[in-house]
Amino acid sequence: MNNEKIQQAASALLAARKGGTPLTGLGDAAPATEAETWAIQRAVLAGLGGSVGGYKCAAPPGMPTSAAIVAAAGIRRAPTSWAVPAGQQIGIETEIAVRFKRDLPARGKDYTLDEVLDAVDAAFPAIELVKSRYADMRAVTPLENMADNVAHIGFVHGADVPNWRSFDLKNLKVKQVCGGITQVEKIGGNPSGDPLIPLLWLVNHLPQFGLHLQAGQIVTTGSTTGLVFVNSHQKVVSGFEGFGEVSVDLV
Repeated sequence: MNNEKIQQAASALLAARKGGTPLTGLGDAAPATEAETWAIQRAVLAGLGGSVGGYKCAAPPGMPTSAAIVAAAGIRRAPTSWAVPAGQQIGIETEIAVRFKRDLPARGKDYTLDEVLDAVDAAFPAIELVKSRYADMRAVTPLENMADNVAHIGFVHGADVPNWRSFDLKNLKVKQVCGGITQVEKIGGNPSGDPLIPLLWLVNHLPQFGLHLQAGQIVTTGSTTGLVFVNSHQKVVSGFEGFGEVSVDLV
């Protein structure tokens, strides 16, 4: 990998994160491989003085997979608030997430689903907050989007769900309400069908890039509601029937 290129991309993304003009793309610094996207993400995290709190992931059948670092500083327990810059919108997604109780380091063979689930401490409802550092995230390459942490900006989670393994996670009824108006209400909706599919994929995918799931880290498994952009000064309440709620005040 070209370290100069990695730092150039990270510097551009950091400038946009700190209030600079949204990017049209990364130009000559755009990543050409997934390994470069992870290197850029880690360089951005280092530039923010942050640490890895977990990951977001998606592995929809027949479509490209993606994943991104979730910074520890952006993880909050509901109820909480989140500042939205004046005149801007923020994207919200309702998801199912888990927290790990032990490390799953690289080894000579893939982990099975049972091994992954045995390492999970808890599951809970969550809201991912999304804001791209690009002027139009649809106009850049998938690798550029991944270098920008797939537009991740924050993560708000609800309470641990007792006996979560007894739930049919792929068929839970989800409801997302913003400003008192129901935006989404349906059964299921995870891009992979079952949220455990991207979870297993991520655990076995990370080691090739020098990363692995560690105790205390979270993984959020993809939006069940799609991406909805909303204005500030509203309360978002999301949840899954029988699985709990999570809320955030956008201020």
